[in-house]
Amino acid sequence: MTPKTLESVSNKRSLIIGTLLGDACSRRRDSGGRMKAEYIILHSLKQADLVEWKAREIGRLYGRDIKVNYNHTWDRAAFYVTQNGRLRVIHDWFHRNGKKVITDKIRFMDHPAGLAMLLCDDGSIRQRKKTHKDGSLYYLSPSITIATHCFDRGSVERLLQHIELLCRAKGYINPERRFRAGTLVEYNRVNFNSENSRKLWEYVEQWIPGVPSMLSKFSFAIERYGIDRSSDNSRGLD
Repeated sequence: MTPKTLESVSNKRSLIIGTLLGDACSRRRDSGGRMKAEYIILHSLKQADLVEWKAREIGRLYGRDIKVNYNHTWDRAAFYVTQNGRLRVIHDWFHRNGKKVITDKIRFMDHPAGLAMLLCDDGSIRQRKKTHKDGSLYYLSPSITIATHCFDRGSVERLLQHIELLCRAKGYINPERRFRAGTLVEYNRVNFNSENSRKLWEYVEQWIPGVPSMLSKFSFAIERYGIDRSSDNSRGLD
């Protein structure tokens, strides 16, 4: 991986793409005849520290003063960013007919910060138990999954191809079938085996925000593989 500064175009662009492919949503807005894009970053209050981190980082990278709003009635922490230029272009890259899709523009998510944001939003670490012959329990190595339920199969396949290109981590689609409004619907979940999960983790670890909710979420991977904060790339993440 070629080192990049925190302020690089690659980092700024990748950070936004990763959040958009995760839990963020965006929409076009007409502002006095100029088309802009509004991004909404929203999590539960349990992950308010992640929202605050994203607000600080996006604000720092884009030169904005971003305010986080807290709603204890609805258990939400959120902020909004509206901008012409780069944010509007990224919105257009990943929307078709009003729906989020993953297009070939995924190639512009070429900095680890982007994939780190996607894992923070939609990733999880599987802890698989096994039993020794003597009846004692042990855990297999961590396995990463990504909940890509909102994307069609073609989008997920493009994401997998891009991840492999970035860090040589090979994942696969594990379809989930659920009944929704009486109809059986198939969703696309991404899984990585333990070997490829380690490759993926080593690619993103320096860019995982050092906030309590994320250190807890990824605690099993951190316990097994550690988390590197020695590089200059880790500045500003805590």
